[in-house]
Amino acid sequence: MELKSKLKFKGKITLTFKNEKTGKIRVYEYDNLVVNTGLYAIAARLVGTDIPANKKGVITYCAVGTGTDAPAAGDTDLQTELDRKQIAVRSSLLGVATFRTYFNTSEAVGTLKEAGLFGDDATITADSGTLFCRAAIDKEKTSANSLTVDWEISVADVV
Repeated sequence: MELKSKLKFKGKITLTFKNEKTGKIRVYEYDNLVVNTGLYAIAARLVGTDIPANKKGVITYCAVGTGTDAPAAGDTDLQTELDRKQIAVRSSLLGVATFRTYFNTSEAVGTLKEAGLFGDDATITADSGTLFCRAAIDKEKTSANSLTVDWEISVADVV
C-alpha cells in the first residue's frame, strides 16, 4: 500500500487597530499566501542549508505597504512597502507558527493594502530579505491608531 502525503502551508493575518485616545478596538482578519520564495527557504531549513550563518527559513520582519496587486506565488517582495518592523513575539505549537508585530501611532500611517513576512537576511531596509507570506488587506491607519499584526502559518498534512 502506497501512502501519499503533501504538506500544505496556510496563513491568516489579524489586524488589530486601537484608537489610543478613545480605546476603541477594531479587528480584521485576512487569508494570506505563502509564496514560493518562502516555501524554498523552509525547505532549505529542513535540510540545514546555510545554517546558522544565513538563518534560512527564519522569519524576522513584518512589513505593510500600499501596493494593490493581488498576492501571487511568484512574489518576492511587497509591491510598495511603506513600513517594516522586527517581529516582537513568535511561537510555535502543534504545527502553527505565530508572529506578532506592533506599529505605534507614528508608524505605518496610510492606506494599507498589503502586508508581508520577511526573513533570511532581512533587515529594517525595505525589500530586504526573503518574502515568506503576502496578504492583501484594505484598511486605513491614522496617527490616532496603533496597529498589532498577528500572523499564523499552519502546516497541515494533506493526504
